[in-house]
Order: sequence, then structure tokens, then C-alpha cells
Amino acid sequence: MFVREWFGLLSALIGIADFADPHAAPFESGTLLMASMEDADTKLAGINLVHELVHSALPSPRPWVYEGLAHFAEAAYREQQGGRSAALNLLGSHRAAFLDAEKDVPGGSGKDIGPPLASTFDEVYYRSKAAYVWWMLRDMIGDDALKAAIAKYRAADDKDPKYVEGLIEGASKRDLGWFFDDWVYHDRGLPALRVLAVHPWEDDKPGGGKRVKMITVTLENSGHVGAEVPFTVRCAGSEVSRRLEVRAKSTATIRVELAEAPIDVVVNDGSVPESDVANNLFKIEGADKK
Repeated sequence: MFVREWFGLLSALIGIADFADPHAAPFESGTLLMASMEDADTKLAGINLVHELVHSALPSPRPWVYEGLAHFAEAAYREQQGGRSAALNLLGSHRAAFLDAEKDVPGGSGKDIGPPLASTFDEVYYRSKAAYVWWMLRDMIGDDALKAAIAKYRAADDKDPKYVEGLIEGASKRDLGWFFDDWVYHDRGLPALRVLAVHPWEDDKPGGGKRVKMITVTLENSGHVGAEVPFTVRCAGSEVSRRLEVRAKSTATIRVELAEAPIDVVVNDGSVPESDVANNLFKIEGADKK
């Protein structure tokens, strides 16, 4: 049911070779899955099966579509089982090799440092990077729009690198040329995100009454790749999450209404791959004294 809702009906039968050893690493060849169906981790067995079903439901001549969507589906299926954090942990299994391949050019020239995702046959890119790209697109446009775009995808029509962009923009009614330029048509590295500044304040509530607590958050992206990134304002007994588009070498600012005084702000929940996450937490000075 999960695969049908996202990717439609199977176009070909898949084969499963059941390994006797439950600890054997899974392996795929075309639509043949070789893995243990007796895996002690039944969630993992289900994820492997989802991967192959997606291959059957959505054939594509482009590796970033064919493999990228299959790996994206693994994370989306894991989210259905254990929530967003479980899905992001699964995506994170791609992170080490991907980050190593996406190291910044010395001096930060902004030039391409690797093959474009749209045409690469490098596994690190068309599996790991592509999985993140599809996840980010899903976060940006929502499930319904992404499902609608996928439903219109036809392998025979995918003759132009911008074919997928057209489907997604048509379904979402958003101009995403900047995103595809940064993530799919070029490889200029990764975003470098941080909370640049915060400003807690109070404002008069429309119509009078109790004043409302507000915070102005400014995010900075010093990398050469833009992203729409989630951030969370945390308070003593509540939190508020928002999303903000921060283009390459830019800053962006947003105002957020709060129920109580803020303690800190965290940018990026792991859904946007970046080179350094050590500075993603911004503690608000004096918050502990409030």
C-alpha cells in the first residue's frame, strides 16, 4: 500500500532470494533482491523490500531518479514506522561518504567540485545525495505535490535534465529553479548554516489585551548552495518550528510568535546535509535567568 500510494502500480515482477544467514548484507541486481527475510530487525527487511518495489513501480534511465527515489522511499517508509527522527537517522547512514565527497573547495570558489547529480553515475551521488535531495523536495512542497509529480513521471519522456524540475514545479506551483541549479545541475558543495542573530521582544496583540512574545531569527548560509531549512525555537515548556529559505552566501530573517520566553534556537534537524553542524545551536543570553 505504501509503495502504491507514492509510486503507483508495479511495472514488473520483483524477485527475492532469501538468504539463510539473517546477518548477510542485502544485495540487489535490477529488480532482484537478495536479502534475509528472517532478519532479526523486521523493519530492515521491510525497508529492503520497499526499495525493490519502488524500482519496479518507477523505472528511470537517470540513476538519481531510479536509485534516489528508492532510497528516499526507505526513509519515508521508516518515518511511517518510527517517526521523523527514525527517518532522519536512516538518511544519516548515507552521510559519512556523502560529506567526504562534498568537501569544500579550498578557499571556497563556488565552482563545481563533483559531477552534476542529473547526469552522474557515481553511487555516492545518485544514492546518498539524491536521497537527501528528494527528501528536501518533499519537505519543501509537501507529500501531495510530490506524489502528483511522481505520478506524471514517464521514463520515456525523461530526455531533458530539466524534465523532473518541470514536473515538480507544475505540481507545487513553485519556482524551484534555484534549488535544482544548486543541487541537481551543479555540485558546488554543501550549505553552511548557522543562527546569525536572534532578537526576543514583545508586541501589542491586535485588538488589545495581553502583549505577545515574539522573536526575530536571522539565519546565515555561508556555503555556495542554498536550502530551505527547518529551525526550532525552544522555550521552557514548548517549542515552535518553522522553515526558512536561505540562498547561498546569504542571510534570511523571520518573525515568530511564542507562548513563552525563548531559551535557544536550533537550525537544521538533519534533513539538510551540511558540512558542519557544530554551530547549529544558538543559546539566548540571559534566558536561564528569565
